[in-house]
Amino acid sequence: MEIASWVGIVVSLMGVAMAVIVPLIAHLYSVVHNTSNELSKHQTHIAENYSTKIEVEKLGYRIERQMKDGFDNLKELLSNRKNKDAA
Repeated sequence: MEIASWVGIVVSLMGVAMAVIVPLIAHLYSVVHNTSNELSKHQTHIAENYSTKIEVEKLGYRIERQMKDGFDNLKELLSNRKNKDAA
């Protein structure tokens, strides 16, 4: 075989390979771009709709205070009832 025929075979194989590789790379780029956009939208949704650490801490303190007040009221109620029953 002559060198010209080998060059033709190599060029043909490279053309076929490029016909497969270029669309594959374009598709992968598109997928990465779409995923990036979806992640950005999700981050925005999270930032708009979920509590921050400070808000959760404030809520925790509020619940703690209400529980303490509630238990104090129960203790007072039970001790008043105990004193009432003893009398």
